[in-house]
Amino acid sequence: MRCGPATRCCCPAERLELPGAAEHPGYPLALAVSALSAPNRGDVARAGELCRRAAEANARRDPPDWRVEEAICAARSGIATIRGAYADAARLCEQAAGIARVGGDLADASLELTFAVADHGLAGDAPAGLPLAREALALARQVGAPALIATGLLALGYAVAGTDPGQARACLRESRELSTALGYQSAIDLLWATAVAFRLNDRAATLELGSRAIRGFQRGGDRRRIGIVLHTLAGTLAATHPAVAVTILGAAEPYVAASAGAPQLISSILTSMFRDLVG
Repeated sequence: MRCGPATRCCCPAERLELPGAAEHPGYPLALAVSALSAPNRGDVARAGELCRRAAEANARRDPPDWRVEEAICAARSGIATIRGAYADAARLCEQAAGIARVGGDLADASLELTFAVADHGLAGDAPAGLPLAREALALARQVGAPALIATGLLALGYAVAGTDPGQARACLRESRELSTALGYQSAIDLLWATAVAFRLNDRAATLELGSRAIRGFQRGGDRRRIGIVLHTLAGTLAATHPAVAVTILGAAEPYVAASAGAPQLISSILTSMFRDLVG
């Protein structure tokens, strides 16, 4: 259960501390969903604490809510990503997808699998995410949700960009056509599209999509991903416009400093991307 095409969540932390909040039936899920967004703000400690409280509150339910278990797995995968434990993050995403599938939420299962694809990419092994990307796209098509299909196409394009650039371009094109028809593209999808364009060495598309992604993440206050996109844009411009790239890196610094673990995360992203470009 993530904030993305399949889910929308808004759980201000202060509401969790209101008198009587712990007695509400939705309290465990509210804790778990709140934990999902904390890593993106760089608050790993807060995310871990919310996961612990959510698990304890859910254990008191009879029966426990599978949606809480899924969200806890997803939040813990975000924590693992921040800490650079990408294999653990991918495993937790796949676990969350499995819980969602058993619970009958194929949309969330598809979305979690795309996050697992991203974690494999961060680990420097994007092809390892290929079967997961294919499964995510198949589930999205089964659900019949155009926004999810657009995300699944981007995950597949990312996974194959290093081995089949023609298919990656086709996935990127089809995804963008779907988003245009919908009249909406999420910031996460724009980040995916930026990564695919970067891996394809399409500088113009990388700059366009990355700029749009930053605007989307600014609206949501996602400082970690803003830093990632800024570094990607700097990497795109480094060879042709080094002075501009340095300026962008300077602009990215506050976002990196504000996010625990972000320097390691960004280094991994750029290393894996440049490996694909020169390999």
